[in-house]
Amino acid sequence: MNNFFYAIGAFFESIFEFMPAFGNALNYFFMLVIFIFLIVWTSKMVKHKKNGEEHSSS
Repeated sequence: MNNFFYAIGAFFESIFEFMPAFGNALNYFFMLVIFIFLIVWTSKMVKHKKNGEEHSSS
């Protein structure tokens, strides 16, 4: 069982060695993706409100 946890530790250690090479580019990528999904979600909510589907009736 210890070998499993040591393998996980070694994996993350290797990832964190080259992670600084990305700098803030990865953060900006995630911010862009979240912003795009926010715009898409908001436009779909506006579309539902225009179609009278704001509240579903049971």
